[in-house]
Amino acid sequence: MSKFDPEVELEKLSIPIQYLPLHDVLAAWDAEHGKVYCSIGLNPVQKRCALTHELAHITLKHQRCAYADDSVTTIATISQERAAELWAARKLISALQLAAARESGLPPETIARELETTPRIYRARLLAEQYDEQRWLGTKFVGF
Repeated sequence: MSKFDPEVELEKLSIPIQYLPLHDVLAAWDAEHGKVYCSIGLNPVQKRCALTHELAHITLKHQRCAYADDSVTTIATISQERAAELWAARKLISALQLAAARESGLPPETIARELETTPRIYRARLLAEQYDEQRWLGTKFVGF
């Protein structure tokens, strides 16, 4: 199974990535200028996860980042961040990978490392799976 590559996907969309020193965020989508900013010095796993998260904002047509310095954080922007994180987690960790990870009995940090994701993305994938199960079963998801 080939690994999801957000840089290739952004290139297909003709969206440039600008690398610069960012503070308090790993990456950000600038809808106004049509580019993604990525923090200098990220390790490959951080970069892959951060760029996939920003690709989620683009795909989901989000216009404003919840954590930008000039942005007002609202319920809507927090909801967008959550949606982007769940989308990214689904892209980076397949259902088969998740099932194998859950069966392994390994600690979450070890699983995340083996899946080449951050622990945060792994936790988001677990939440996404729980949310999907609840939707499929037609029951209310109370932990979301």
